[in-house]
Amino acid sequence: MMMNLSPKAMRSIGESLEFRIAAYQHRLDTEVMSEDEASDLTNDLMFLESLLQEFQQALALPVAQVF
Repeated sequence: MMMNLSPKAMRSIGESLEFRIAAYQHRLDTEVMSEDEASDLTNDLMFLESLLQEFQQALALPVAQVF
């Protein structure tokens, strides 16, 4: 199912993704964890980065104005 989100909602989601990405990256950089934990966190990080990229591309598309 495809959701139609407003640009404002998409920006908010994008900001949330950026925050979570930064938190995951900080954990990877500072915490001592097992190889499995680091792998899981890295996979999650890559997934969030791909979602963020999709949101950024969608926001770059022109939107028709409704009067």
